[in-house]
Amino acid sequence: MRHNRNKYPRARGTIRARMTLSMLYAAALVIPVVILSLFYIRRMNDAVGRIVDKNIELMHIGDQIQLDFLQARRDEKNFLLYGDSIYLGNSHASLEHISELCSKGRKLGPDLATSFDAIISRTSIYRRLADSITMLSPGQVFIPNRARLQQDHEKLLKAAASAQDTSRRDSLLAAAAKLASKIALPIPAGQSGRLLNDSIYSLQAAIAVGADSVIGFAQQRVLCNRRRARQLAAWGQRNIITVLLLVLAVLGWLVFTLPKRTVLPIKRIANALRRAEEGNLDIHVTPRTKDELGQLARQLNRAFARLREFDESKVSRILYLERRFRLLANDISEGVLVVDRIPNVVLANQAMEPLLGRPASEVAGRQLTTFPNLIFLQPFLEKILAGAASRKTCDILPQLPGSVVCIESLRDQTGEVTGALIVITHLGKPGSTGGFETRPDHST
Repeated sequence: MRHNRNKYPRARGTIRARMTLSMLYAAALVIPVVILSLFYIRRMNDAVGRIVDKNIELMHIGDQIQLDFLQARRDEKNFLLYGDSIYLGNSHASLEHISELCSKGRKLGPDLATSFDAIISRTSIYRRLADSITMLSPGQVFIPNRARLQQDHEKLLKAAASAQDTSRRDSLLAAAAKLASKIALPIPAGQSGRLLNDSIYSLQAAIAVGADSVIGFAQQRVLCNRRRARQLAAWGQRNIITVLLLVLAVLGWLVFTLPKRTVLPIKRIANALRRAEEGNLDIHVTPRTKDELGQLARQLNRAFARLREFDESKVSRILYLERRFRLLANDISEGVLVVDRIPNVVLANQAMEPLLGRPASEVAGRQLTTFPNLIFLQPFLEKILAGAASRKTCDILPQLPGSVVCIESLRDQTGEVTGALIVITHLGKPGSTGGFETRPDHST
């Protein structure tokens, strides 16, 4: 039973168990960060939503109340100036819009219900007073410089209507609007008219104060919500940074410990495989653990041992075949020459010595161009070694009229040309009539 425990280690020592525990640790650290971030993001979104949905809308309502009341006053002035009932209808529409805005503001800000009720009440009083003023005829009002201002205003409007250029028309309309703003509000004649006008001015000031109170309250709430959002952002950043530091500390510990148990053994195995790829099979990977990596290291050691045995047997077989080839090459009467891609002479038999001009045992490793009697083979060898010619070619060359020269390419397992085999048949002796005449080799 004890033997089985040593042979099959417990699950906590396996790579799968280590990776699972690491993932669980990382998840246990990351999930609180995500939950905390979502919590603060939601709180900040709520604060920003309150700012945008309620407070900004209240500020817009306060501004719009002031603009609508000013528009109602302008329409009242224009009605008194020109006597056109369209201006009176526009004034009533502006006052109705103020009432709608106050009803909407009561729903958005229940705390401002009193202010909005006061604005509605003052707007109703103003409407009654304005209707009383509009009952006066244009002759019953006093307008300072009315004739001149009205005449200039009408001239600008006529010029703008007849202008062809758009920019010119816009400039004339702007000048007319500027002149209209300079025209004083018509003042009803008589003591009662003046008191009525003073009451309207008091209502206008009170409505403006009510709208300003709405805007001020909304701005104060905006500032409070913004301050709350900044506090939430600061708390969130501080808490998230704290948790992230803890996560980084744990991850640093995992990164420091995992390489010793997992990454470093993988690197040692990878280095061993790279050395084996380079041809060095004298490798032994020391298994330091009993997990899957230790089993892999032991299997690689057995594989390297088998490869070394196979390599040694292959080298012995190659040496044996090379010795047999040399013996056979020396026994035949044809000249045999083996060159590599440079081409350098790799092997030559004794029958090639008349062409080489020296013993065959001394030519290994020398370039073919150093033998004058073999220079004529250079063009044929270049084609064979470059792969341009066929694998084997035989021909009777003018330099050796009584012999047949056969050149065959030598290739490796991938099909790449590594050298060439040259066989010369019926090779004559030096000085014979059908052969060739040797020349002394002065190369060193």
